[in-house]
Amino acid sequence: MRQKVIGSALILLTLLLPASASADSIFWLDTPQPGQTVAGLVEVSGWILDDGQDCGPPSTWQACDWTDAMVSNIDLYVNGDYVASADLNQPRFDVLQAYPWYVGTPYRRPGFSTSFDSSSLDDGIHSLFVRVSYTDMTTEDLGFRTVNVDNTINQVPFGELEMPGPSQPMNGVFPITGWSLDGDGYIEDVEIMVDGLVVGHAVTGVHRPDIAHRFPSNPDAEDAGFVRMINTGTMANGIHILAVRLRDNDGATRIIGRRFVQVLNTGYNLAPFGGIDWPVANHVMFGRGCDEQGGGIPSGPQYEQPRSIEHITGWALDIGSAADRGGVKWVELLLNGTILANTLVDDFYYWDFESDVNYYGHERMDIFELFPDVPQAKHSGFTFLVDVGYLVATMGYHQGLHYLKVRAGDIEGNVADIATLPVILDCDDDPDRPAFGDIYTPVHMGRVSGTVDVTGWAIDYEYVWAVEIWVDGVFIGLADFLLPSPEVVLKYPWYLPSFAEDAGYSYDLDTTQLTDGEHRVVVRTEDRWGFNSIIGERVFVVDNLN
Repeated sequence: MRQKVIGSALILLTLLLPASASADSIFWLDTPQPGQTVAGLVEVSGWILDDGQDCGPPSTWQACDWTDAMVSNIDLYVNGDYVASADLNQPRFDVLQAYPWYVGTPYRRPGFSTSFDSSSLDDGIHSLFVRVSYTDMTTEDLGFRTVNVDNTINQVPFGELEMPGPSQPMNGVFPITGWSLDGDGYIEDVEIMVDGLVVGHAVTGVHRPDIAHRFPSNPDAEDAGFVRMINTGTMANGIHILAVRLRDNDGATRIIGRRFVQVLNTGYNLAPFGGIDWPVANHVMFGRGCDEQGGGIPSGPQYEQPRSIEHITGWALDIGSAADRGGVKWVELLLNGTILANTLVDDFYYWDFESDVNYYGHERMDIFELFPDVPQAKHSGFTFLVDVGYLVATMGYHQGLHYLKVRAGDIEGNVADIATLPVILDCDDDPDRPAFGDIYTPVHMGRVSGTVDVTGWAIDYEYVWAVEIWVDGVFIGLADFLLPSPEVVLKYPWYLPSFAEDAGYSYDLDTTQLTDGEHRVVVRTEDRWGFNSIIGERVFVVDNLN
């Protein structure tokens, strides 16, 4: 059994346990406190370090092999019964301040956290401890304590304000982010307060798998995140107090964070911002009648058959250095740095799609929900048309890789690039028209475990014959496809409904067959002629150890 030392504070531990101490583990359980009265969700968190005795002096620790000393698992036991496994490798800057010689070692993130639902226990005294498992196959039980469960207490909502940080400088539109939970109900409202007054309400339901690890018994933890984009242009320059207040369904409230922030807005630092929704990066933009060998090049203006039209859609916003100024004046589309269209001079109504194109001002209620205090947010969408056949046959662009850019200018004269992404120009001088689509899940850099759904949509006008799932360059299996996809019809109304309404696919990926860490999933389709197209890729993080 390993020895352990549990002190009463970080400073005390630093004094008791220099690098030459005899203990193998330095351990501390922050919550709950011994004898604490608890209700609802109870977080069990702390930190653990190896004393580094087998690695010599701290100056050599970064080159040491810590393999046998690493923590592989921390399990919570309540009343002697296993409850949950803790989320490991959490940053603890306070610990590193007390033990700076662990910077650069595998113990540079010594924190852990999990929880239990005390509402499932009878009122009264209950015991708990954590069982630490090491990579050398040894275990030790630490953090023994008792708590007093009182289910008559209505647990007030709780969470964390993550951004902005303390004394954070802010300008333009700034994100307010964090997470919130309620142990015996649900969060009804997340209020954003500035200088004691409520200025808005956050959007809730943001995916937070890290919070699900910390509170595995709460079904709301997976989507516990919140975000509010606050328009600092409505605030005077200077110091303000920003706070977040939670309210649950029983009316209980709690302020989960206060920050002193400094607002500094000037005209030159408030350029437009936004994003491209479609196409996705590395999308194949297909065109007809653009044979680069000189045959089959049609005459006539762009956007006419037999050409194939590609859409570029997204959104752009701007705020002024004062509340009565600001606003996007124009949006333009560029290819390899050359302007293709500008919304001030090139907009027109395209009857085939029954929509204005090369146009800024489409309704975007999703953007309005995120940016409710930006005046033009409700009509912040843009749409451009690209005729790939015309670009190749008439404008002289070659087939292959190009860079698509959208930039915007505001009424104060600021100009900014909204987004840049690589695209592929391809024509019908070969027998295949490529498929296209997207991946919904897993999300980029999302943490997953067990079986994860690989979902999305794929369209091929030569018909999808198979949807292949590849992970790290290895074929894994075939997905179910031709699944209902009404969201594709709504989001991309220019696609033929007969293809778009059943474009979904799904595959159950068993991540237990993968090592913990980063992996890359690629979705590839095959059409009825046997041609393949890659429609998307995602990097995700497997975390089965926890």
